[in-house]
Amino acid sequence: MKFDTIIIGGGLSGLTSGIKLAEAGKKVAILSAGQSTLHFHSGSFDLIGYNEDGKVVDSPSLEINKLKTSHPYTKVENIIPIADEAKKMLLDAGLKVKGTAQKNHFRITPMGVTKPAWLTLDDYFTTESPDSLPASKVLLVNVAGFLDFPVEFISEGLEKLGARVTVKVLSLPALQERRMSPSEMRSANIAKILTSEETIDVIAQKVNTSVGDSEVVLMPAILGLNDDSVLATLRQKVNKPLYVIATLPPSVPGVRVQSTLVSRFKQLGGTFLMGHTALDGEIQDNRVVGLKSSQLPDEKLEANNYILASGSFQSHGLVADYRKVYEPVFDLDVDFIAERAQWTAHDTFTAQAYMEFGVKTDAKFHATKDGVSVENLFAVGSVLAGHNSLKTADSTGVSLITALSVAKTILNQ
Repeated sequence: MKFDTIIIGGGLSGLTSGIKLAEAGKKVAILSAGQSTLHFHSGSFDLIGYNEDGKVVDSPSLEINKLKTSHPYTKVENIIPIADEAKKMLLDAGLKVKGTAQKNHFRITPMGVTKPAWLTLDDYFTTESPDSLPASKVLLVNVAGFLDFPVEFISEGLEKLGARVTVKVLSLPALQERRMSPSEMRSANIAKILTSEETIDVIAQKVNTSVGDSEVVLMPAILGLNDDSVLATLRQKVNKPLYVIATLPPSVPGVRVQSTLVSRFKQLGGTFLMGHTALDGEIQDNRVVGLKSSQLPDEKLEANNYILASGSFQSHGLVADYRKVYEPVFDLDVDFIAERAQWTAHDTFTAQAYMEFGVKTDAKFHATKDGVSVENLFAVGSVLAGHNSLKTADSTGVSLITALSVAKTILNQ
């Protein structure tokens, strides 16, 4: 099978580069081994949320110029226009997002604290300040039996920000059987049930009865697994502005983002190979000449260009044993500390060294092997070395920005 570009990894970075190339009419295939880390997504996209000292970043567009030279952003020219292009790509795919690269806003986490964000799905509750809310009276709604939305933490956090919080727990007949088993009361399972107009009417009636003088209604993100139509209907039926807050994983917004981007990629003519693990990447004369898939063991997959978007340790884009950290498809050069004892720190809240491990690349994101750039192989997203996505809150930004940058490089060849 021959393509213009083969992308290894079906998460945010793989889908972003795939969509950009497919929009240009290129023949693109994405190999996706399974669920991506989008299934842990918060509903927000982070460009850069904290600086190296741990302080909140107000303006990502200004802070990017201060990053250390190892950060992937330093290899991208004109980041802000690319960030704007990333926002447009999400909007064109059907994801309604709000935000700007010039100024971070703040989302509410499932622990009830504020966290900086670049873009957020439009139906999610956000505030312009980390220390205050746009409403002083809040109705906080949960569903009986749903444990992945810690109301006590969220309520306490909102009160610290100056809000008076009223809590309402809804008992929904549609979930009565599910409540018999706590394992069934997960956000994605609930979202599959809470879809009928009758159920939405019940929720709206119960919320309207309880809203009182509250200025805004907040509830867990358990509606709209595939699109925002169910939540949009509920928002129309509730008498006060209604927004959602991210729950503990699994993530309904993450599934929505994943399915929306996959649909967009397919609509553009892309080939999405689900359940395909890339194997045996073959490099000759500093060029990839092919690879195999776990589902097509006897067929060689060939392309003019290849993009490694396989993720970090969680997605098995990087693998660690007792001696080293390695990249499993091409055995590329990986930046890591030789002394294994230095990979982690005992203090959980200390920056962990392994978070910055990743594939080495040149200035154009060509991956390197034995110190030499592979001419037609690029690496993007969280497989890249040089930044701690937890410390600086930049994971989704790195995925979007590097993926678009590499796609543009390929198109300009």
